[in-house]
Amino acid sequence: MATFKILLFEPVHQKGLDHLAENDCEIVYAEGFEPDQILRAVEGMDGILARAQGYIDSDVFDAGSQLKVVGRHGIGVDNVDVDAATERGVFVVNTPMAPAESVAEFVAMGMIALPRRIVQADSATRDLDWGFRNRVHAPELLGKTLGIVGFGRIGRRIAEICGLGFRMNIIYSDAFPAPVEEEQRLGAIRVDLEALLEQSDFVTLNVPLLDTTHHLINADALDRMKSSAILVNCARGPVVDEQALAQALKEDVIAGAVIDVFEEEPAEASNPLLELDNVLLTPHCSGHSAESAEN
Repeated sequence: MATFKILLFEPVHQKGLDHLAENDCEIVYAEGFEPDQILRAVEGMDGILARAQGYIDSDVFDAGSQLKVVGRHGIGVDNVDVDAATERGVFVVNTPMAPAESVAEFVAMGMIALPRRIVQADSATRDLDWGFRNRVHAPELLGKTLGIVGFGRIGRRIAEICGLGFRMNIIYSDAFPAPVEEEQRLGAIRVDLEALLEQSDFVTLNVPLLDTTHHLINADALDRMKSSAILVNCARGPVVDEQALAQALKEDVIAGAVIDVFEEEPAEASNPLLELDNVLLTPHCSGHSAESAEN
């Protein structure tokens, strides 16, 4: 008989399930990740393996009085009340390295796919609209300035791909400066956020969701950006004020945005970004590769 009961809200890689089973764990699936569904399922659980959905707060910890650990399948722990867990002696752990490569590659992909309108090019080709090739002339990445907001594991990997690979000019903003040898290796220059927004042709957000980063990109920040600039958000939805972004995109304050994360997830039909054609939208999947799911 299994020694530990582990609650899941969403599927994970089979290797992870096998690992749990091999270590005396019984896997229990909640009906979903709504608060009432989690509360009904958490009683008697020893651990929770959580992904991006579902909020694990004090009510969950009180209902799951046997909980010993919450494992976050990914980097961010913003859907876990870490203070409430700490007060009750519950460990909170994550996998900070697992999705780094996947997200970094996704950011680079988005910076090419949006301005070159790859989705529209595919549709045009299927419609035998060969004239599309003469209507779109997008900028190359070579020589453009990339501003990286948050210069941790993912930010530095993006700098490596885009700076050393695409030969972009790399500037970054972070509360903590990178080691000098890393800056030299990546050709990265640290600047404040205002300067980064003003100088960058592309801005990628790679920060955790904290009180200090909530709506970090608001109307004022968007006004500082070049009218030709593209914003990429593969961090957390609330880092960007979505209403302000939608308005800026409608009014050509900036040229476009690649958005993988939303203030409300799943995204709702009323989200104004869904109506725009100068955005590339994906369902919080930038960190989802075969390798990252296994890692």
